[in-house]
Formats: sequence, structure tokens, C-alpha cells
Amino acid sequence: MSGTPVNGLVTRALVLLFLLLLTTPAQAASLYEASAITTGMDLRSRPAGLAACLAQVLAKVSGNPALLDDPRVAALGPAAPGLLAGLAYLDRMSDEPKHDEQGTRDRPYDLVAHFEPAGIDAALLGLGEAPWLTSRNRPSLLADIDIIPRDGPTMPLRADTDPDERHRAALLAAADRSGIPVLLQPSLGPAPAATATLHGNLAWQENAAGWVGAWALTWLGHEHVWRVAGVSFDEAYRNAMAGAAAALSGHALPPATVP
Repeated sequence: MSGTPVNGLVTRALVLLFLLLLTTPAQAASLYEASAITTGMDLRSRPAGLAACLAQVLAKVSGNPALLDDPRVAALGPAAPGLLAGLAYLDRMSDEPKHDEQGTRDRPYDLVAHFEPAGIDAALLGLGEAPWLTSRNRPSLLADIDIIPRDGPTMPLRADTDPDERHRAALLAAADRSGIPVLLQPSLGPAPAATATLHGNLAWQENAAGWVGAWALTWLGHEHVWRVAGVSFDEAYRNAMAGAAAALSGHALPPATVP
């Protein structure tokens, strides 16, 4: 049964559980954890992967997405191994048999890095930042998003309809990356209670050569609006959640992009 889909899923679940148990309290675990795609499990791409994970965690814990592109954070990359609490590799091709060079040395993996909270908090202070709220105390966000595909009618993003699956997965992955609890309305029934609502629409536009997202969030009496254009829908949702984290935590919104 080795290499079957069931075994692959079980392995991923056990690894993620192991990383979760590294942190106390458990609610804080995901804020200090990030992942990056690497080639193989050796040292060829691990330094770059850990540096990317460190930048993600610094941005997520502080709520400031600008840290992702901050040269001071890039300079901290070589220090990432010293801040680790643990790491693991998840085989992105676990459901496929290993074969030839691509199946061994050059196989793609998700490098999952979990960092020591004290070290991350100290690094943020050195950057003039501070940890935002814990995951338990962060505002929850209802995502009210309309999707306008290349072909077909406008589709509201819902929690439980099959056509939304790829968009829903992309949104939830972006929410995890930013450390924001996100809720979606079911196709039937009322919307779940949330602290704030992210309004937006995501449209495919030929002249932008990609997706265009327009977002709005009212928080503490102030309306925040931002947009992104000419990107994949995965990147559009990352922009939406980065902007939401920035607005909720009192940081500057991501700059608008022009295709």
C-alpha cells in the first residue's frame, strides 16, 4: 500500500499534527508556521525556502504584509535556521510512484517551518514592529465576494458549492497565510456571524491579462479600499487577505497594481 493516496494523506496529517504540538498554546501554532515549495529535501533550496517562510511568519504575526518585501527582512533570511522550532517536508507527489531523477532527488516538496515564538517576537521588535493579536483574539472576517469568470454568469463565492472549490481553497490558503479567520456564507441559510465583512469582486479581464480584484473593508469607522490586477486568482486572494490583515492591524494597505 506504500505510496497510495490514503497513505499520502495520513502522512501529511501526522506531520502537521507533530508541528502543531511543538507550540504552546496550540492556538498560536499556525501564526508561527509557514510553508514554501522546495526541490528535494537537501540543502540546495532549503535556505531560500526557510527565508521565505520566515518572511511569511513575520508578516503574519505582525499583521503587516509590507514585511514580505522589506529588504531588512530579506537580510534576516540566513538567520532563519536559528529561529526554528521544527521543520518537515511534505511530498507534493505523494500519490505518485517515485521514478527516475524527478522521483527522487528533484521531487517537489512543501517545506513546513515552525518558528520559536520568542525569536520571532524579538525579530519583530528589531524591525520596529510588534506581534499583533493571538489567533484566538483576531477579528473574524466574512468574505462576501462575487466571481466574474471569463465565460458564464457572476458567481457568489459560497462555503458549500462545487463550482467554487478552487476559489474557496485559494481564499482559505490566503487566509491562513495572513493569519485571519475567514468565514463564507452557505448557499442556503444566513451568513455566519463575523467581526467584519470583506466585500469584493474578482473578474477575469482580457485587457489585464489576468484577474482583477477590487476589495473593501470597513473597520473602526474607516473604509479601506484596494485592488490588484493582472494576476492569478490565487495571487488575487493573497492580495485580498494581505489588505484585510493590514487594515485590521492598523498597517498600510498593499499598493495597487496596474496591468
